[in-house]
Amino acid sequence: MKASERRLLMILGVLAALAGGAILTQRLLGRQHSIERREQTLELTQMEAQAMLAEAVLWKQRLDWLQANQPTLTSESQASEKLLEEMLAAAAKHNLVVQKKQLHEASHQAFFHEVAVTLTVLGDLPDVFRWMHGLLTPESFQLVSQLKIVPDAKDKTKVIATVRINRRHAPTITAVETPKDGGAGS
Repeated sequence: MKASERRLLMILGVLAALAGGAILTQRLLGRQHSIERREQTLELTQMEAQAMLAEAVLWKQRLDWLQANQPTLTSESQASEKLLEEMLAAAAKHNLVVQKKQLHEASHQAFFHEVAVTLTVLGDLPDVFRWMHGLLTPESFQLVSQLKIVPDAKDKTKVIATVRINRRHAPTITAVETPKDGGAGS
């Protein structure tokens, strides 16, 4: 083998080694980036878990408050009638004239049962808002799910408000499953 052939063979060997090194480096950098991304994801998950654990006492207190204060639904019709009576009494207290009232069918969700009533009331705007504000206390478990306010055509100083008020009741729980020892983590 001639000297020029040896040099050419050595240059090809060096080029092959450099190309192999570049490919290997690229693959290792790709793995390093994926490991870094996974590490960041795990750190974020750990931070979220720590935040949840830090708030566990607060959420336990909220659950205890809900279980102690949220009304239970014994009869849909009685609950609807009671809600309507309370809304009518509150409207009268705020000098509102009830033009129309409508009871709605009860709704059953996984975490609550809901009864609703829609009232159309006539009155001064501040009185309407004071009435609604009085309805929306946390202890009442009520919310306004629909609201439409328009000026009265006959008396421009008054408004007509159509308000749907919902009251949420505690769900009926038939059985509570407790975690068993020796679960998936054992």
